[in-house]
Amino acid sequence: MHAVSTSFSAEIRPDARLRRLVLLTGALLFLGGLALLPLLAVPMPLKGLLGVGWTVLCGAEVSALRQGYAASGALRIAAGGQVERQSPDGGWEPATLCAGSLVLARFAWLRIAAPGRRPYAELVSAGSHASEDWRRLQVIWRHIGAA
Repeated sequence: MHAVSTSFSAEIRPDARLRRLVLLTGALLFLGGLALLPLLAVPMPLKGLLGVGWTVLCGAEVSALRQGYAASGALRIAAGGQVERQSPDGGWEPATLCAGSLVLARFAWLRIAAPGRRPYAELVSAGSHASEDWRRLQVIWRHIGAA
């Protein structure tokens, strides 16, 4: 296991309310997708297959989110781009910051993958973090975000 240097790193603690928001919007998008199926100009058997495919895809995403949330507390992102996530027992394990991550002035959408697991997403906000960690995340992202 590699150790992330804490000399210049950002420790981000996900907010349970934002996690619920991600799950809720995912559920709404799933239902919206199912509601649009009858409007497609394709034969009924294909609509059925598309409905099953959509359900399987959305189920896999929700499963990845729930597993990621259950197995992860805080995230630590170092200046060199190394990522660790805090396991339920309080220890730190390596993780990967995946493509599709985005850090803005007030919010960040971080796609995280632990070894052997599907990537999941964390929505975090500046308001729920110490200003020093959020500022460090901004600086780190400018350094590694374009890479």
